Amino acid sequence: MEIELSVRNLVKVAPVLFLLMWSSGAIFVKLGLENGSVWSFLVLRAVGALLVITVASSVLLPREIRETLSVSKSLIVKSMVAGLLLQVAYQSFFFLAIDHDLAPGTLAIILGLQPILTPIFAREIIGIRGYLSLAVGFAGLSLVVYGAKDVSAMSGSGVLFAFASVLAITMGSVYQKHLNIHPIASVIYQYTAASIVFLIIIAFQGWNVVWTAQFAFCVVWMVCVVSVGAVLLLFHMLSNEAASKVGVLFYLVPIFTMAFDYIVFGTVVTGFTIIGVIIVISAILMFQRSQNRRGREVV
Repeated sequence: MEIELSVRNLVKVAPVLFLLMWSSGAIFVKLGLENGSVWSFLVLRAVGALLVITVASSVLLPREIRETLSVSKSLIVKSMVAGLLLQVAYQSFFFLAIDHDLAPGTLAIILGLQPILTPIFAREIIGIRGYLSLAVGFAGLSLVVYGAKDVSAMSGSGVLFAFASVLAITMGSVYQKHLNIHPIASVIYQYTAASIVFLIIIAFQGWNVVWTAQFAFCVVWMVCVVSVGAVLLLFHMLSNEAASKVGVLFYLVPIFTMAFDYIVFGTVVTGFTIIGVIIVISAILMFQRSQNRRGREVV
């Protein structure tokens, strides 16, 4: 009974916890890159996450982890493919888009295509109301970013990297949704693949890190909170909800990020941003209601 209650509670709070954890990443990446290169940061994140999840699960769940990791070679390979999409391609293209002078706000708008692309890639039927809600949410997101005055910087290569990034996270999330594997095992195999790739890249690109207290804290946060905590919650939600219902939450990521930006850096919040936030939240509620209604009609 206690286990069932804890699972139900996790399902209820998972979206909020995920958004808080995932959205905080942009702030700590911004701070961390002041003292380290993109590839050095990414390799520390991947290797660190692999070590943390492996050690923690081995200590806390010694018996369960052995059973969890005992899956077929085919499933291991599929998990690593998901890792190449989610942990390598998405992260790399995300950083490269910013590195090629694309404004974070413009990047947020392009990444806002994910909720619209997700049901298409997942072949989920969400109906006209579903797509209308997603379109309203995208318009609201664009208004949020416009209000933040963060869409000035633009480059062709940056835009290409941004589109590659949104395609990678969309395909990776849909691919992960169809994997019948425990989230912990999936994370371990995914970060194994990511660690190998980033270590190879760093061998050619070179190591560039100036160790400071700020950089160390950023690495620890990105490893423990974002790469382990948020990713596990994402996989948990994907295993319990339709991919489109999880994907629509990403409309809120830029909003949470801007809230963190306001708290940490004192970024100005405009009236356009507030109106956009209201539109996004309304669109998400509309989408959830439309999908719940469709679910009842199917039943």
